[in-house]
Amino acid sequence: MKEYDTMSFSREAHKIERVTITLVPRTDERALLHIPSTFNKIERTYSWKTAGSLNYMLVPTRISSGEIKVDLFVDPLRKGKVQAKNLQKVVQDFVNEKIQTEWRGLQLESISRPTAAAPPTNAIVRGTIEEILGTNLDR
Repeated sequence: MKEYDTMSFSREAHKIERVTITLVPRTDERALLHIPSTFNKIERTYSWKTAGSLNYMLVPTRISSGEIKVDLFVDPLRKGKVQAKNLQKVVQDFVNEKIQTEWRGLQLESISRPTAAAPPTNAIVRGTIEEILGTNLDR
């Protein structure tokens, strides 16, 4: 997976789209252990990743026992143009693939319509207690 510097993307230079994905746990709270995110623990910021022809950044915005909301920033201009009408289908396929592979235990509830947006550019100082302490806690 290729990563991109978030500072190199500006709203004027590239058309970045944001889609909010709502996921619900299918089983128990163990599904909440793997929240969809592209957070880079070393740089303490969100990174761009590539999947097929889609460059994306995942930023969780709400996490509860009943649902998980994640903002999915997509850059459809990197590897060929993705028409706005096709973007929803590309995002749907991407989410379905992730649910079958990496996001097991989560079920898709909804995907919002794409809107123009600027991705986060500042380092995030908050994180899990394990990240803050730099060690894993025994449960």
